[in-house]
Amino acid sequence: MTQTTRSLTTEKKKYKTDRFTLIQERENRWKVSGRDSEGSYRRIRFDAKDLSEAIRTAERILQNLTDNRKNKPLRKAQRHCMIRISDALFRSAESRNWSEYTRQSDATSSEYFLDWVDRKGLTFWHELRFEHVQQYRKCLLERGLAYDTIRLYLVPVRRTAMWMSMNWPKDYVNICQGLRLSRRDVCSTSYNEEEGNLFLPIASVLDFLDWLTRDEEWDRLSVGVALQGLAGLQLQEALRLTWDKVNIPEQSITIDGFVKNQYRIRKIPIVNTVLWILRRARSGTRSSGRLIPHFSAYDSYSPALKRAFRESKQGIVIKPKDLRNTIQTAAIDGGWYGYYVQRYVGHAPATIGERHYHGDQGKRLFPLFQEKVVAHIEEEIGKWKAPENSPLVFGPRLAVKG
Repeated sequence: MTQTTRSLTTEKKKYKTDRFTLIQERENRWKVSGRDSEGSYRRIRFDAKDLSEAIRTAERILQNLTDNRKNKPLRKAQRHCMIRISDALFRSAESRNWSEYTRQSDATSSEYFLDWVDRKGLTFWHELRFEHVQQYRKCLLERGLAYDTIRLYLVPVRRTAMWMSMNWPKDYVNICQGLRLSRRDVCSTSYNEEEGNLFLPIASVLDFLDWLTRDEEWDRLSVGVALQGLAGLQLQEALRLTWDKVNIPEQSITIDGFVKNQYRIRKIPIVNTVLWILRRARSGTRSSGRLIPHFSAYDSYSPALKRAFRESKQGIVIKPKDLRNTIQTAAIDGGWYGYYVQRYVGHAPATIGERHYHGDQGKRLFPLFQEKVVAHIEEEIGKWKAPENSPLVFGPRLAVKG
């Protein structure tokens, strides 16, 4: 479409349209920088007497370059400019050494971005600009998503932008280079001082476990709920835990593996209620099998747990992953929250003193967990008013040492 001088902006002898940029280098000498209709980026100098003639000449040059190549195969450098957004997202991810779940999560985030660019009428990667990334970020913010969710949705875009700029530095720049997402601004509206964050008290966890163990179908979730709510495991730690990591005589479990791209390992003692539930679930299982064999991924375990929340009629509205907040909340309310609780639930030492000078490393940490953490959890469990004929009362939980 022919541009007019009325649609141009002028700044230091630079004239921009939606297709190309004109720069007057000196009198009667101009340079056009832009892409032709096939997407190839061109930078050409030519002579013109005034702005109107420069515009007409620039459009004719770009059009002629396209027409002259219609019957010729595109060079390799030209084909790079025509990569579709969907192809770029796929190619930047195919060489990654990811688990199947991570690959599926990335594909979900990529599909959401592709839906957004489709609504904007964008097809090829060279059409994207930094302003489009900002608009996409604004769209996510307006949905009221949490900071970590927004960050995950932006991961495929950031990765692909860097991948394109590294593979074809002459054709692409990193359009996400200056993108910033302020955790302070996003989280400032995610916490209500009057309501606080939702959590499940220890007594409520026991009530829910009591309900689960009464039903054969829902009983499959009891191991995961016990590990999260009464041992402080993260959701993915509970799902991948195998029976060879459980030591029944020692009343301990060992958690190891990658969490949030970091390898972690810790050995913790468990309360009697968790031990009893594990004993019930272990009969007839392989030593190398998972503790939660029916739900080995988030997309099956979390929805099932949400359905159980609704079916129990106990008014539980927390997210399944937030079950691990029970111990830490009870510790803060009870006044026994501190360094050992943090280490028990898998948090790394926070200060230099804790990291280098704390005298509890190695074998001393396990008995300190029993004294500083497990004893307090057992005390809270002892306050629970068990329903009549509860399946849980037959566990060794009642033998709590006073």
